Amino acid sequence: MEIIFVKNKVSIDDNNWESAWQPKDKKQWKDGRSSKEFAKYASSDSFRVLISNILKECDIAEQDFVCEPEAKVSLGEGFSRGGCRNHDLLMIGNKDCVISVEVKVDESFDKKWIDALNEQKEKNEEKKTRAYLLRKYLTNGKNVDVDDIGYQLFTATRGTINSAIKEKKDKCIFLVIVFDGNILPEERHKEKVQKNHEDFVKFCEVIGATDQPLSFKDIQQCWIKKVTATI
Repeated sequence: MEIIFVKNKVSIDDNNWESAWQPKDKKQWKDGRSSKEFAKYASSDSFRVLISNILKECDIAEQDFVCEPEAKVSLGEGFSRGGCRNHDLLMIGNKDCVISVEVKVDESFDKKWIDALNEQKEKNEEKKTRAYLLRKYLTNGKNVDVDDIGYQLFTATRGTINSAIKEKKDKCIFLVIVFDGNILPEERHKEKVQKNHEDFVKFCEVIGATDQPLSFKDIQQCWIKKVTATI
């Protein structure tokens, strides 16, 4: 399996490595935090083995990938106006799969879904807000309790799906990688990691993605996975 990294259609090398990988929030670009550690980890054999194993778990054929760090993709039509999904890494396979990677040390999955909904309701009626539409789409219209779940899980999943649709792939994986080992934890590290885990588990439960892929009109399979990687 070959993994190639590009930014704005230019190959990433030693000359543009930092500028290509650095996130918009430059405060997080430091040793021991997710952005910089992932930039180093992604070029390692460990990352290739991890991706290969994830593909096997999902019964998806091994394939080569062209990858873009900090890639921005819209959520697609029907999800109200708002910003793009910012993938930590967007991996486009040469066969049938797209992988979106989100990396954490102890960073949250953004604000709670209910807080996002309340903010959006200030500008739009509830049923036309992006938060409401995302819940409706991912839960197949069920009015389930998602209030305390991190909003990023909703935008990331839909962003992954739309990335696959744009690339004309019928399978996709939203992959969360949690780093431990040689990390730089922030205050209340264990508490934050536990909250992220609880968010992820509950999110998968309410959308029915605990041990099987999601299926939609425009996408055959959407797997949601979380793994821990020691650095």
